[in-house]
Amino acid sequence: LFFCLLFFRKDTQAQNLPFTVNTANGYAKINNQLYDFSIGEMVLIQTFQVSNTTLTQGFLQPFLIVQTTADVSIVNNILTPNGDGKNDFFLVKGLEKYPSNKLTIFDRGGRTLYLKTNYQNDWDGYLNGRALMEDTYYYILDLGVDGTIKGFISILYKK
Repeated sequence: LFFCLLFFRKDTQAQNLPFTVNTANGYAKINNQLYDFSIGEMVLIQTFQVSNTTLTQGFLQPFLIVQTTADVSIVNNILTPNGDGKNDFFLVKGLEKYPSNKLTIFDRGGRTLYLKTNYQNDWDGYLNGRALMEDTYYYILDLGVDGTIKGFISILYKK
């Protein structure tokens, strides 16, 4: 299996991309360097810059990925749901670009506590109207074809 993932920034024109890929019989020749894929899977990652237009000039379109999970970032992984307006919700920046996202939150034992498609930055550390215990929980944010983001959330209450 050959998989090539390319990330692009916004200011290089298509004709300036220094990247060519030729594949055959488990081998790939990329910019005159030979790669042997017959021994197993391999992932190549390369970063370029592009304008806001679609690349067409001699470039294989299936390798074009413009939007990446780099567009999304976790704002806070500590919740202090006390109504003071600070860290009351689990916030994800850039989520509006992924309306089909799915957020799942688990406890330490792997039990699903929260599952929401099209998450809107509105989880406040509650389950069925009751505050979860002060603890560390784990999340998976599924962004569809652009991948997943995994991490933890700690819920803390002032004493």
